[in-house]
Amino acid sequence: MNTVQEQWDGFRKLVVPKDAPEVQVTEMRRAFYAGVEAMLRIQWAIGDDAVSEDAGVAILEGVHDECRRFAEDVANGAA
Repeated sequence: MNTVQEQWDGFRKLVVPKDAPEVQVTEMRRAFYAGVEAMLRIQWAIGDDAVSEDAGVAILEGVHDECRRFAEDVANGAA
């Protein structure tokens, strides 16, 4: 899976109900792509010469921790 479209297709199969209204599918796809864009912006910022390697690693670890916490909240019905 090397494209965002392929990632979306896999995500959709896992989490979007087959009978979801088209508006739900459209809004979820928009949110999915917005998440990809947000992550790209973080990665581009890390690539700036003003960001040290250690700072870049810390930023990515922070994003990973945030995503892990969100996944736990979803699993617990809190998100």
